[in-house]
Amino acid sequence: MYIPRHFHEQDESRLLALMDQYGFATLVTSDQGVPFATHLPLLVEREAGGRLLLKGHVARANPQWRSFADSREVLAIFQGPHAYVSPSCYSAPSVPTWNYAVVHAYGTPSLVEEPGTVLHSLRQLASKYEAGREQPWSPDEAEAVVSRLLAGIVAFEIAITRLEGKFKLGQNRNARDYDGIMRFVGLGEQHGSQGLVELMTMYEPQK
Repeated sequence: MYIPRHFHEQDESRLLALMDQYGFATLVTSDQGVPFATHLPLLVEREAGGRLLLKGHVARANPQWRSFADSREVLAIFQGPHAYVSPSCYSAPSVPTWNYAVVHAYGTPSLVEEPGTVLHSLRQLASKYEAGREQPWSPDEAEAVVSRLLAGIVAFEIAITRLEGKFKLGQNRNARDYDGIMRFVGLGEQHGSQGLVELMTMYEPQK
């Protein structure tokens, strides 16, 4: 993607943190030149040897998984927090914009067919999103239902080959304008605005 130098985030730990926090991704493939996208939760996992993986599954009726056999590079887009920014934030006349953080993960997919491995991935996914609940649900509580589910899904892994991060937070602005953006976004009621403010505090310019 196009990334101006002001917004180019290369710190892997920050990229992975966004991918983990905003795990509902868009998986993009291409079949005979025609793009195809699926919206789905993806888990990020680092193997013992350091290799990064994305783990997920799609419905067996979804044709996207059939293209995985070609070992062509795919793209997973992790959209982080974002918000509209009004020109009123700035100390000089300007125009509206949109600030956001996003990570693009590229890699090579492969199918996961061993039932035990697929079930383990489902347990991991449930554990992540059930965390913090008083009585977290586990696939083990509904073995019959999960067994039927396994027949209707296709699990996969994507070996990540490269990550691209674009954190467009106003880093090209002076400290006064940056503060103005934070105040505007923080006082607003836009979806994801508080997450954007939290991220902006990590990049706040020296005054």
